[in-house]
Amino acid sequence: MLEPGRIASAIAADKYSRRKRQARVGQKYYDGEHDILQSRIFYINKEGNLVEDLTKSNIRTPHPFFHEIAEQEVAYILSNGIQFKADSEELQEYLKPYFGDTFIGQIKEVITDTVVRGFGYVYWYRDLKGITRFCHADSMGIVEVKDGELTDTVNDYIIRYYPVAVKDGKTAVRVEVWDKDMTWYYIQSGGTLVPDPNVRINPCPHILYRDGEDYYYEECDRIPFLRLDNNRKQQSGVKQIKPIIDDYDLMDCGLSNNLQDINEGIYVVRGFKGQDYDELLMNVKSRKVVGVGEKGDVDIKTIDIPYEARMAKMQEDEKNIYRTALAFNASQTGDGNITNIILKSRYTLLDMKSRKLIWSIKEFLRVLLQIVIDEINAAYETMYSVEDVTVAIDPVVPTDEKEDAEIRKLEAETVRERAGALLDAEAVIGTDALLKELCKVLGLDYDEAKDKETMSSEIELIREMLDGQETEGSAAGAAWS
Repeated sequence: MLEPGRIASAIAADKYSRRKRQARVGQKYYDGEHDILQSRIFYINKEGNLVEDLTKSNIRTPHPFFHEIAEQEVAYILSNGIQFKADSEELQEYLKPYFGDTFIGQIKEVITDTVVRGFGYVYWYRDLKGITRFCHADSMGIVEVKDGELTDTVNDYIIRYYPVAVKDGKTAVRVEVWDKDMTWYYIQSGGTLVPDPNVRINPCPHILYRDGEDYYYEECDRIPFLRLDNNRKQQSGVKQIKPIIDDYDLMDCGLSNNLQDINEGIYVVRGFKGQDYDELLMNVKSRKVVGVGEKGDVDIKTIDIPYEARMAKMQEDEKNIYRTALAFNASQTGDGNITNIILKSRYTLLDMKSRKLIWSIKEFLRVLLQIVIDEINAAYETMYSVEDVTVAIDPVVPTDEKEDAEIRKLEAETVRERAGALLDAEAVIGTDALLKELCKVLGLDYDEAKDKETMSSEIELIREMLDGQETEGSAAGAAWS
């Protein structure tokens, strides 16, 4: 059991750790809270002091490239869902209550955390029916703690902390300390960590049963938390592209400021009646009037905005953002001739990046699958293993529907021509050989076909289908079967 003092120290150290600082940067840029929002304009006044210039335009518009890139990667990975394919129908039925839409939704949140922050967590629990459920856990509020020097692979404790509402509209921090069997609950308010008085059984076992007045609990094999890493260093996907995004923000906001201030130009004033330059600028901005003496004058010198240079730099930054992030740039137009080959080539970088994370996700899901398999074996007295289930994550690249239809039509015509050629050669190759080759072309089961009463009747059926309709190869097989 961890002492309260050590728990508080671990939480404080975690908040200011390098890993969590980088994770917060990723979350900020995902939320559109860029460094440009802190931009300020300064100048040196006549006393030689550096002061903020509140008269100049200071447009601060963040451009949420990272939000798009992160959502794009998650959506691409899950474009075809996550499928758990069991070798037996019985096991497939047992798996259905565990890996439905709710599970996919929770895993989506874990993957989003992983891409945005560099790491994500899932935890599991037993519901009232005794079925294990998996839930996303906020990775910013989780601390891994090792107790002792010899625990190199297994974390002895997980500390989870998050804000909760208390009386009079105030908030406190709820702290949970998990080991493989128990959870301790605390409340931290004003820096003091005390056991949560609202929890009746504290510490509480992870799996607890009640029979009348008696309580029973099960021991667990591990702490019910699992981490998914974005990469070996647990770094957010924003790390490589943040400087380029900041440069894009500066270029775009600088151009907006130039356009906002263009009506001012440079004022050459002679015989100004006011006291200082601040008053002059305020009069120009608010009243469009400048007071001068008898021999005074105002001359406005216009300036050229470096529009083309800024636009060229922004376009280069945008290209580099998507290239460095290994992402798909949806604003690319090319020559307007979008084919499946072009679409596939544009998704190459995104696919390459996603495949690396998919491998880690599969390893991650196999751990969760092992928990489910163990529960199924205990409940139904079976002997299934993880090897009996295949975890499939196969992203889908969008394609041109018209081109796909043309390809299917061409394939169907090819099948039709090959089948027709075989039918014409029946007298040469014989009925049995003909049926065997036709089954290969049409995707039919030869053993099933030869078990029919007469093979010639099946061949005549195929001949009638080919002569009587414009069919695709797959449609012919479906109709025959």
